[in-house]
Amino acid sequence: MKRIFASMMIVILLFTGFPFPKTEAAYTYSQAEKLVVQAEKLAGALKWQISVEYNKTLAMLDMKLFNSTKTVHSTAQTAVNSLKDSRKAALQQRLDQNVKLQINRAVAYIDALNGGKKIEKLSNELRYLIKEEIYMIRMDDLYHELSYEIRKQAILLYRVYGKSTREAILAKYKLPAEQLKSKVAYFVTVKDLVDKAKLEMSKDEVDIYLMINYLDKANSMLDKITPEHAMRALQSDIVSLSSELSLLSEYYFEGPMIEGLNTEDGFQETMIVIFDMADYLQEELYLLDEPLKYQETRIVTFEFEGFEYTVLLYKNGENPWERPDFYTLDITEI
Repeated sequence: MKRIFASMMIVILLFTGFPFPKTEAAYTYSQAEKLVVQAEKLAGALKWQISVEYNKTLAMLDMKLFNSTKTVHSTAQTAVNSLKDSRKAALQQRLDQNVKLQINRAVAYIDALNGGKKIEKLSNELRYLIKEEIYMIRMDDLYHELSYEIRKQAILLYRVYGKSTREAILAKYKLPAEQLKSKVAYFVTVKDLVDKAKLEMSKDEVDIYLMINYLDKANSMLDKITPEHAMRALQSDIVSLSSELSLLSEYYFEGPMIEGLNTEDGFQETMIVIFDMADYLQEELYLLDEPLKYQETRIVTFEFEGFEYTVLLYKNGENPWERPDFYTLDITEI
């Protein structure tokens, strides 16, 4: 009913006594004032189109009304510009406060809704990937696209007039999107770190310590990722990258190499590291912070003979006494 009323108003204002556009020099004060009144009436109708409190819903405004308001405002502005007497300022003030202001608010509302629809579209796509557990294809790119649109929406939303209208836009578009993002935030964070590590490994000169930083951060968040198959895929990448890094950085190792691992209690509290001392092997006992679990990857550091070791452990066997795979990432003199 409100849209019908607005459309009827457009017809009435455009076809009853509406002066044909003239050059700036052709307008009288009476004609200019009449155009300002017509623009004010259209802007008054436009005002309610962008009010959630009035419409009780978020909906795109009547674009015919919006475009007509802009057209009449432009014509009225031309007429006011052509005036030479002292009454010009008063008409200009009415145009600015009663018409241009509502047009600007309508533009902000339209932009915010269009931005919201982009968020909604990306959210629906992300929701589908989560539901179907499609994680390794597009998930991270989609997450970042959605984050970008949400940041843009924050800027657009700041321009929207009316607290209740802003809150309604937030509730419909931004909040559901943020909730979806939170479900895959750890996955995306780890995926990004793994991708950065892969990129670093592809370079002619690899920064070993940057690689260790990537792998350590990524590995520390694996247990927060669901579903399990997504976590295992990233864990496999971490192990593969650790293997590559171990081979690459071996040339730079400064201390005795690790020959193997052993345990006295099934890697519950202790780990024995066997060092190659060139002429003989030497065992050193170390305490674990917590038991090494099946299928766990853990990066540990320990000292031996004035050197600090950084090693990734991967417990690949179910038998607690089975020795984990290990990849020496760095040996540095202290």
